[in-house]
Amino acid sequence: MPLRFPIAALVAPALALAAACSAPATSAPPLPPVTPIMIPPAMAASDGADALAGRVWAWQRTQLSDGKVVAPDAPDRYTLEFMPDGRAQLRADCNRGGARYDAGAGRTLALSAVATTKMGCPPGSLGTDFVRDLGEVGGYRFADGKLVLTLRVDSGSMYFAPLAR
Repeated sequence: MPLRFPIAALVAPALALAAACSAPATSAPPLPPVTPIMIPPAMAASDGADALAGRVWAWQRTQLSDGKVVAPDAPDRYTLEFMPDGRAQLRADCNRGGARYDAGAGRTLALSAVATTKMGCPPGSLGTDFVRDLGEVGGYRFADGKLVLTLRVDSGSMYFAPLAR
């Protein structure tokens, strides 16, 4: 007498056994913890274009040619760092961003459009003013160990001090 046993009756237990013996599904590894931005060590002051790189500069104020002065309450929340590879990194209050820069002959300085995160900063934030003024930079100079970014068309200057370590 031929054995009439459905194939499904044999396959179903075999599949269940194989699934039970296989390794459990692994979830994605957890994200690394958020760490603060590392600040490079201070470099000796110099008067050349190489002095732009290697320091974090804290915005002290912008003084416009019409006499208006814009100054942050917390300069360390508005920083600019020129990297040796032509990138600039910045902090504009609660946002972070970056741009490309080109320091040319005669202390000219050109910054590309700044791209930033879009966090909603608290009322009174000067992040928008800071980024807008950086877009108007046309040159730079050093005065008493501080960085002065001159705005195009002699419309004013942005003043920076090396960030205290």
